[in-house]
Amino acid sequence: MYELLRSVDLQPTIEAVQGNHRLDFAQYSLLREAADAKLYHLMGRIRNKIEQQPLDNLHVEQDLHELQQSCMRMSHLLQASCLALRRLQLDLKDQRLAREALESQITYMQACLRRSLASFDKSA
Repeated sequence: MYELLRSVDLQPTIEAVQGNHRLDFAQYSLLREAADAKLYHLMGRIRNKIEQQPLDNLHVEQDLHELQQSCMRMSHLLQASCLALRRLQLDLKDQRLAREALESQITYMQACLRRSLASFDKSA
């Protein structure tokens, strides 16, 4: 199943996200499952290279697993924060401020990803 999820063309879904379109539950779930499948595949590849540098590979695999858990936690915290903000019935000015604050956090994470990828990914 993970292989099938890894091979799904998510480009339309990614473009919808980048275009600020709200995903329905099926799209959202597929995106999450495909992301997990790709990460599991990477961890499996690292595990298969264990004979080269076993301790380093184990640490990388653990870090990736912790990253996955952190992403799930961040996703839940974003949803909970938005629900709490909705309950506050903010005026338009504060709604814009809340949106800006939350989107800034995600932009910061994207910038971190780009900087980090640049240190090893020569394919881009």
